[in-house]
Amino acid sequence: MNGNNNLIFDELRILIDKSALIWLTFMTGVSLMIGLFWLAGALPAAALWSFVWIVPTAIALWLVVCHYHKKAKILAQKQQISMMAYHAKQVLEHLQQQIPDTLISDSRIKMRYLARHGIDIDAAMARLGYNTEKYNELATAFLKNCDKYEDTLYDLMQPDSLMQYGANAHILRVKANELGIVNLTDTAFFHEIEAYVGDLDIIRSNWKKLSFELDEAYSLLSQYVKSLGLKDDAIDKDGNHMSFKKWGEQLQEAFQALETYDTQKAKTILNELVKFQIDSDITKALKGIISNIDEMMAI
Repeated sequence: MNGNNNLIFDELRILIDKSALIWLTFMTGVSLMIGLFWLAGALPAAALWSFVWIVPTAIALWLVVCHYHKKAKILAQKQQISMMAYHAKQVLEHLQQQIPDTLISDSRIKMRYLARHGIDIDAAMARLGYNTEKYNELATAFLKNCDKYEDTLYDLMQPDSLMQYGANAHILRVKANELGIVNLTDTAFFHEIEAYVGDLDIIRSNWKKLSFELDEAYSLLSQYVKSLGLKDDAIDKDGNHMSFKKWGEQLQEAFQALETYDTQKAKTILNELVKFQIDSDITKALKGIISNIDEMMAI
């Protein structure tokens, strides 16, 4: 990348130097004409004082050339940074496309485990447009919030909060239905209706059934997720967590910073992201980008 950057800078510098050379040639030509006219007697000796203008003009021209050399260097760096951002995106997108291939095939095979245990995986996948990654994302999110669903419903199982209970039972029903968990979907729907009707006794008498089916769904999905090695977040060597979603958003922010030539911001973000071992190839690519930024800014 340094070679490309130097090439761009050299081309711009040559263009600037040629423009300056044209002015110098013009100045030299005018000076020679004045000198020749003086030697021929066509101009008085006082005309030689006109040569004084050459000194400030030459100084001004030198300052202008230096200024535009600096501008050319900055422009070349910006152009290279923009090219680097584009190529870095291509590399990372290619790497990210390669990662899910095995995961998708493994997921679809292991989804049959869910189907054998009463989860209507075919209907769930059809609703999701057969997007395996989306299903895995929903499954991971469900496991993360499972305790919250149960605790919230239990706390709301009171005479004065049945409407809220019904609203939260509706949320659980939707989440369960997305994943094809038929029994839990039906039971959550039953609790939702009874909550809106206001029959607290029926809700309480059927609470164990809802709790059992929620635990059963958690157990099934947990086995599935563990078999795939799915994770919802990344961890650095100090034990700090960052969700994959947040990691991806930060990566996009780094690319946007590069596209607007804010190399310091991009480098700061990327240095933070490489701490989280998402994938060895992606980490290697990010370190390469950081190295390229350092090389370009050192020119």
